Amino acid sequence: MLALIDSNNFYVSAERVFQPELRDKAGCVLSNNDGCAISRSNEAKDLLGIKMATPYFMMREHHEQGRLWWRSSNYTLYQDMMRRITGIVRKTFPDQEIYSIDECFCDLTGHKYTDLEKEAAELRAKILQYTGVPVCIGIAPTRTLAKIANKLAKKRSKNGVFLLDSPEKIEDGLMATEIGDVWGIGPQYAVKLMKAGIYTALDFIRLPEDYVLKLMTIQGRRTYRELKGERCIPMEYLRPDKEGITTGRKFGRLEMDLAPIEEALATYVANAAVKLRRQNSVCAKIFVFLHTSKFAVPAERYTTETTVKIQVATNDTGVLIKEALKALRQIFIKGYRYEKVGVELKDLKPLSQVQASVFEEVNPEKQAKMQQALKVMDKMNLDYGKNTIRYGAMGYEKKWFMRQEFLSRKYTTRIEDIIIVKAI
Repeated sequence: MLALIDSNNFYVSAERVFQPELRDKAGCVLSNNDGCAISRSNEAKDLLGIKMATPYFMMREHHEQGRLWWRSSNYTLYQDMMRRITGIVRKTFPDQEIYSIDECFCDLTGHKYTDLEKEAAELRAKILQYTGVPVCIGIAPTRTLAKIANKLAKKRSKNGVFLLDSPEKIEDGLMATEIGDVWGIGPQYAVKLMKAGIYTALDFIRLPEDYVLKLMTIQGRRTYRELKGERCIPMEYLRPDKEGITTGRKFGRLEMDLAPIEEALATYVANAAVKLRRQNSVCAKIFVFLHTSKFAVPAERYTTETTVKIQVATNDTGVLIKEALKALRQIFIKGYRYEKVGVELKDLKPLSQVQASVFEEVNPEKQAKMQQALKVMDKMNLDYGKNTIRYGAMGYEKKWFMRQEFLSRKYTTRIEDIIIVKAI
């Protein structure tokens, strides 16, 4: 059996832990640049009818009338809260795969002879007590069925736990799940299936397997078999190294000058380089993109991109920033109002496989010293705060930075933001 532990309305729940005045009130957390709703409380969904990705301006009236609170995305807080939750889960279910920032899968093979529902309910209560974040736990033979069980835990279960541990329960769960809600079936395939009279997951598994394979290829057949109880998606206890690392966000305002765009790009490159070093990789190509708003009038739209090949693959932040800025200056055209710049580090290789080029020789001693220096820099930034040590090209004012007008404090990771409790 597999378990899926999923935090309920995670971003909203994390905000409420440290701001209890927000509990039992309609609220939501906004996306980057405070653009739209990406996490909603049950009150916001049920009482105000706010949908996922509802734009900021469409909710403003509720906010101004005091019916809705909102916060900017505070990813530092959310990531730390998830780290705490998965740490608690690991003590009960150690075979764990962290799937996303708000959910993890656990293999329960070693818990065959225990009362899984009781154990899961106790774990859920412990997470709520220790972190203040409510979770639901779905348990089933496969990952896809565990996803369905988790949704049923939110809708049907009083203790937040739901088991699909018998053919009868599985059939009932499949019947209660609309085809568009099945994990692994996207909107386009859902439309095709509904046109063919397939409205539930139960209808789907009653199709001939050859038909599913012809209609939806290998991915569809894998989902089909998972729904039938065959485990086709293995656990990934260690995430595989990334084949490409992309970083980029919209500016807090439209930018026309090159200087702030350079600062933003240098910052994104530095962030991507840290991820590159964490997986002990080097980068041989840099892809830089820049564009205006897609909503601008046609005459004011401009989208451009370029790829730079590095002579000797590296994870040296300074080298990567230099090459990326050189590429940006080649594609930048003055006069446009730019909305976003970004970078992708491509053609990644293990650090141990760095090869010299025809024009540049690799000096092992120099390379070892540079890796040690980068390691020290990363450690200091981790201990004393992001970008404590930074490259001059990254700037300091960050006027280009994304808009976060409603950002809460970093209650668990910044010493000056820790809540102080005084006993009277």
